This record gives sequence, C-alpha cells and structure tokens, in this order.
Amino acid sequence: MKWNGKVFLPLVCLVLTTGMGAAQQWGPAQLQSPAPLHVNGQILMDTGQPVFEPVSVAFVCGGHTLQVTRTDLKGYFQFDFGTGPHANMDMSFSDDAPIPWVTNSLNLPQSCELEVMVPGYQPLLKTISELGIDSGLDSEIDVGPLQLERIAGVVGSAISANSLLVPSGARKEFDKGDKEVRSNHLELATQHLERAVAEYEKYAAAWNELGVIYSENRDVEKSRQAFGKAIAADPHYIPPYVGLAALELRNEEYESAVETAGRALELDPRVGLASFIQAAANFKLNRLDSAEKSARDAEEEPYQNIPELHVLLAAIFMAKQDGPNAAAQMRAYLKEFPQGKFAGQMKTELKQIEQSTGERR
Repeated sequence: MKWNGKVFLPLVCLVLTTGMGAAQQWGPAQLQSPAPLHVNGQILMDTGQPVFEPVSVAFVCGGHTLQVTRTDLKGYFQFDFGTGPHANMDMSFSDDAPIPWVTNSLNLPQSCELEVMVPGYQPLLKTISELGIDSGLDSEIDVGPLQLERIAGVVGSAISANSLLVPSGARKEFDKGDKEVRSNHLELATQHLERAVAEYEKYAAAWNELGVIYSENRDVEKSRQAFGKAIAADPHYIPPYVGLAALELRNEEYESAVETAGRALELDPRVGLASFIQAAANFKLNRLDSAEKSARDAEEEPYQNIPELHVLLAAIFMAKQDGPNAAAQMRAYLKEFPQGKFAGQMKTELKQIEQSTGERR
C-alpha cells in the first residue's frame, strides 16, 4: 500500500523563533467568562535586562496551548481571558486540539503553566495555581519577572546580540513595525521595518522580520535577501536560518533546505522545527532513514508542538511500507488533534491500513 496523501510543509516555523508571525495558522480556544481574567508578567534576559526583542509566551492548561502572546520591547506580556482577543496575541502557536474543560464560565483546572521556549535558552516554566476560583469579579494575576537562562555550550540564540546596539530611532521603527505586525497590517509593518534597517544596517532582528513578511507576500527573492542580511549581521542568530530553510523547503529547494536547517542546528541542536524542516526535505529527496531520524529528533525537542510531525512520520513509514508504525502515528495525530487540518486524511489512511492488515483498534 502506498501513501496517497500530501504532507503539509507549513511556514509556521518562522513564528517560533521570531515571535512576530503575521499569519494565523491555528485559531486558539477562547475562555468564555463573565469575569475577565488577566495574567501578566515580564521576561528578563540572563543578565537581568528585559528581553530586547519580542519573545513568545504560551498559556498551557491540561497539556493544551490555550493562548500565545508576545512580549513588548520592554519584556512585558499580558493574557486576557473573557475579553476577546488582545493586542499581543500570537495566533500562530495555538494548537488545533479542542480544550475540553472550556465552558461558559471560568472553569479552569487548579493550575496551568506559562511556557517560554526560546532557542539558545533553557525552557522557562511558571506554574499558576490560583486559577480554580471564579469570584465573578475581574481578576488579575501578576507572575512577576521571569528570567531566561542560557544553555551551556550553545552558541546560537533566538535573540540577537546586535539588538543591544540599535540606535533609538531604528528601535522605535522596529517597535512600530512590531505593533503593525500584531495587527496584521503588513504593508505598514514593512515600511517601518525598512526604515529601521535603513538607519541601522546590522539590525538582524529587523531584517529577519522583513524576511518573514516578504515570504508571507510570496516575494521569494526579497525574502531570501532579507534572511541573508540578517545572517550576515549576526551569524549566531538562529531565526533567519530557520526562516530561510522554510522558504527553501516551500520553494522545493530541498538540498538547500537540509543544509540551511543544519546550520541552525549547529547553533542549537534542540531547535525542533529545524529538525522538522530537515525531515520534510529529506523525505522529498527520498532519503527515508535520514528523514525518520530528523523527525524523531524534532519529536524529542521542547520548542514547539508540531501537529504536522505525526503526518510526516506517517508518510515516512508508509513510504517504508511500515503500516503498523504509520498507523500508530495516525492514531497519535487523531488523539492529539481530533479536529486538526489532517484529521479527515488520517482517518481515511488509517482505515485503509486496518482493512489491508485486518487490524482494528
């Protein structure tokens, strides 16, 4: 039996490392509450300074990502539940599984977690245990400052050292561009970011964001050039390598995608989306053992829950004529993402495997 489906190779990997993704990939579940709840805090560098680029903070309950927001350029973030989407919401990260305990009241588990996953830094987790109370009043929880910690021996980072050297005028333009990206005003965002790099040519973070936007607009060459300028400005800055590798993957430049993703992994071997890109590119090149290895590497890393990973592994195992392992990946996808983009395809393919092998579960 041959694999009949198409493996989805999204560009969502850009958002993981930039924190400024413009496109919605999965809509987040929303808490419907008569009493708004606000959770806020601040993310600090290992030096004690506020993070000087936007980083993503996830609100996770029961193993599901409920919302993801981004810090501002002073490191502050806020989650707003029961008030509708808020300005900082990063729609790109929410997984597509339903949240079974979301009801018409603030019916939360006893505790949830804030998760900050920044390549080059240890995963930062903060448990919030005051969530089981619904007083009917507007509530606010301040988690205080949360400090990142560098991973020993890892030279790469998702926060560019050059951002410390940015002149105030360029930083203001970057801030304006960031706000426009959050509002999905990409044309205005592009104008501000182009002004930022015009004032400070080595502004790696701004070049990277331009690469993301150009890619969203399908301007391949401008995107490629912007990512290249970001890498030239700061060779230890991970996001543009991942962004460029994703661009190459989408453009069917599979050998280049494998190589560029490998450069990201040299900077930090735990960047799961770089491994995912390598796996997808190797799969397209029919290097099935290499594809499986990279996909398994991606599966072990903490930086992002990738629904498509199960789909890709299923495709790899089907290409290897390994029906049982392919079926296991399909079942895992359906369990974790029953309403996911590939649920229908996974059900169809799983049924075919079960019919061909006589296996039912």
